[in-house]
Amino acid sequence: MKWLVDFLQNSLESETLVPNRTRLKPSVPSFARFLVFLTILSSALLSSNLSTLYKFYEKQEYDRGCDYAMKHFNKNRKNEKYLTLYGLTCLETDNIHRIATPMIILKETKESRENASYFATILLQKQLLKQALLDEKALGDLNLPKTNFLLSKIFSMFVNKKYALKDGVYKLEDGDKKYQLYIENKYLIIDIYQNDKFTKRYRYK
Repeated sequence: MKWLVDFLQNSLESETLVPNRTRLKPSVPSFARFLVFLTILSSALLSSNLSTLYKFYEKQEYDRGCDYAMKHFNKNRKNEKYLTLYGLTCLETDNIHRIATPMIILKETKESRENASYFATILLQKQLLKQALLDEKALGDLNLPKTNFLLSKIFSMFVNKKYALKDGVYKLEDGDKKYQLYIENKYLIIDIYQNDKFTKRYRYK
């Protein structure tokens, strides 16, 4: 996961976000100069969107970042760095379903296809967990790719029946962390405890 963030960070650092000055020859017609200006301005704005989104991610302001990524999606839909960061940011929120949008577009490079598969795996695991709890459907011996994302760890423990079930709540443990997995109003809920202290709740559609 770190390599994705490093890749984006290096890309941002090597990128000129706002051109200092554009020198145009006097012979260039005014309309052409206007088109060049629009092209430069558009490029700067796209880079600015990526930079702003990265700042949200870096500050762990995931909810704001996810909303921002969705808002500026259309004009950045061909920027695979933006799409990857869009997915990574929304992945850390309750709106995990939003990663489907960049997931289906990431396909131009090997790295992008790997990222798309990463997002698809997590979405599938979320859906299977929700189905298992809502419909009491056994997951059996599923052999899905593993990731280091929290939902994937819980999915793996659930499939391997490393839980205690009481009153509709699945209790799982991983070192000093404990998790409670259950359904509430058709939402998949994951409560996280560290050293028996509640730290976070995810609420997935």
